[in-house]
Amino acid sequence: MLYKLFRVTGQANKTIFDAGLVSTIEEPKRIRAVIINVSTYNNNSIEGWIETTRILAIPDDCLCTIDFTNTATYYRPTQKMMRIPIDEVLTPGKTFKIAVNCGAAPTNIDGSYEYELTT
Repeated sequence: MLYKLFRVTGQANKTIFDAGLVSTIEEPKRIRAVIINVSTYNNNSIEGWIETTRILAIPDDCLCTIDFTNTATYYRPTQKMMRIPIDEVLTPGKTFKIAVNCGAAPTNIDGSYEYELTT
């Protein structure tokens, strides 16, 4: 298993993408999962895209955060999503990107792509 770091700084009323995980002829890839953490809960959505097709949309408050001052106002379940399974083969030339779609209050995201090389 291989991992590639990503960080996305959200902006108010915009969808911001990271550079993505690119599959090439030399290194074809399968995206296994996304490991993700959000800066805070602001009713924004985290999206996953393969080229122009959105395959993932999750509210930020379903994910883990390190902002313990804000989470005190929420019910704190024992499980929050940190690893989101994707399991998609990226044909050469395709890119998987993670994005944060923010409303008036931005959210930042950190994480990594969990992937493997295919043959």
